[in-house]
Amino acid sequence: MDEYITKKDLEEFRNDIKRYMGILSEDFQYKLGFVIDVQDEIKKDVKFLKQDVSALKQDVSALKQDVTVLKQDVKEIREELIAHRDNTEIHDTQIKRKRKLK
Repeated sequence: MDEYITKKDLEEFRNDIKRYMGILSEDFQYKLGFVIDVQDEIKKDVKFLKQDVSALKQDVSALKQDVTVLKQDVKEIREELIAHRDNTEIHDTQIKRKRKLK
């Protein structure tokens, strides 16, 4: 049996292709719309994250300044303790001399 494609078969085939192309077109439009919607959300998220990063940078900068101040305070306290220790040693030495003289 030889099979021939008739005009009716061709017309049905064309209609099937058109219908399938329509389905693909709708699917593409839906996905494109989704991408556009998500893109706007991503832009908002990026903007929000940039603001957060900026705020964190300011916080880190403030913390660095606080650390610098604390280091300076520790240095000053250390110097005071050393001076106090030295004064105590001098005072102790003076007392020992006085005791020896008596």
